[in-house]
Amino acid sequence: MRFKVIISLILVWLVVLLGVFLRGFRADRYPVDNNDDGLFYVWAGSSFLDNPLKITSHSIFETDNPALIWRSQFMDYIPLERFGMKIVRPWFDHPPLGAILAAIPAKILGYVNLEQIPHLIVRYPALVASILTLFLTYILAEKLFKKRVAFLSLVFLATIPYFVIAHRQSFLENFLTPLWLAGLIFLLRFLEKKSSQDLMVVVIVGFLSGWFKITGFSIPIMLAGWLWYKKQKKPGLMVAGAGLLSGLLYWTYGLVTNAQVFSQTLANQGIRGAFLSSFFFGLTRPEFYGEFNDGWYILGFLLSFWLALKHKKESTKFFGWFFTGWLLVLFLTAGRLANSPWYRYPLIPFMAMAIGYYINKLLKNNQVFWVLPLYLLGLTGLDLAGIEISASLVRMGTILFFAPYLMQLIWQKKIFRTASYWLTRIFLVSVVILNIYVSLIFSQVQCQRERCLAPQKIVIDEK
Repeated sequence: MRFKVIISLILVWLVVLLGVFLRGFRADRYPVDNNDDGLFYVWAGSSFLDNPLKITSHSIFETDNPALIWRSQFMDYIPLERFGMKIVRPWFDHPPLGAILAAIPAKILGYVNLEQIPHLIVRYPALVASILTLFLTYILAEKLFKKRVAFLSLVFLATIPYFVIAHRQSFLENFLTPLWLAGLIFLLRFLEKKSSQDLMVVVIVGFLSGWFKITGFSIPIMLAGWLWYKKQKKPGLMVAGAGLLSGLLYWTYGLVTNAQVFSQTLANQGIRGAFLSSFFFGLTRPEFYGEFNDGWYILGFLLSFWLALKHKKESTKFFGWFFTGWLLVLFLTAGRLANSPWYRYPLIPFMAMAIGYYINKLLKNNQVFWVLPLYLLGLTGLDLAGIEISASLVRMGTILFFAPYLMQLIWQKKIFRTASYWLTRIFLVSVVILNIYVSLIFSQVQCQRERCLAPQKIVIDEK
């Protein structure tokens, strides 16, 4: 038994390391944009460490902002070359804790505020945070759905191209996500063991989450709501109280630093509005500063809805409560076009768990109805990798692929069951390998399709 546990742990960490390798491979090559929020968070965190009352960074909330001290706009009419800086002091776009974490490597290496910092240094903290997200997703999935689902969830979280690339970016959500996952894990531990130490971790998560990003103040509400559902009123009040205290302290920090600018920034943030079509765009347009048509993203969303609807068990109720909670936050804050994809990043572990749950069901059933969604949405990596397949080959390959499943459905013969059994497993291994290949090759393929922002090497013939 001990030997099996050791082997299981080794396999888990091998997959985690694979996921981190894919996230770190050419992490500074894609996605790249002239206006990278990760750089601005590093500036904000660095200036906070210098002087907490004079945070200085780029802000998108410049309208009537009395803190604006410098503005430039270069070739704004050409999207690829757009470069705009609106520097404000003090900076209140977001609470400072996530920005501080983003700034630590640059600060250690001696970079100063408002200095251009290499993308890999900017993104290093996000890569470290992704290790925690990978491992904590496995732990949470194991607590909810047992080891096999947890391992499958981890495999797909580690290798799906959209998930890989999303975790390269030093957006605040990528620092908030592992904190949230830790809170969910210790929440389950507390409900199981009633340990005061576990409850204290949940309270700490409820207190800290809002200091990463304003949307994080919704997390203590979700945590307290589940505790109240489980008849744990006093612990629920403690978590809710921690969230309320955290919000009051942040409000006090803003008023003490500069009440006028703080109030103006909050007013500017409210201009974004809420629109009934925002989730439609968020669901149908996976993107990183441009389209990134990964079918796994769509499949993850659809399967998360499906799993949330399976609410007969406490595990799926738990999943549904927190998935729905962040989904509502996303709906209320995404704006009309939902063109800030990082708002969705905290849902990535839930999408991965839903995929793992579904794949586990598929391995047990091997039926055409189970394999069809995976086939329709799991092969988009071929397009992302620039692999062209003729229409005739697609049609013939699809017919041949589904033939054993259809034969099994009609005749129920052992030969067709065996063929479907092995075909399912070969197909799953193939799509995982395809996802790994796409994650490794996409930045190179993208630069062949369109002009990249990376400097072009010019060779001069001296003859």
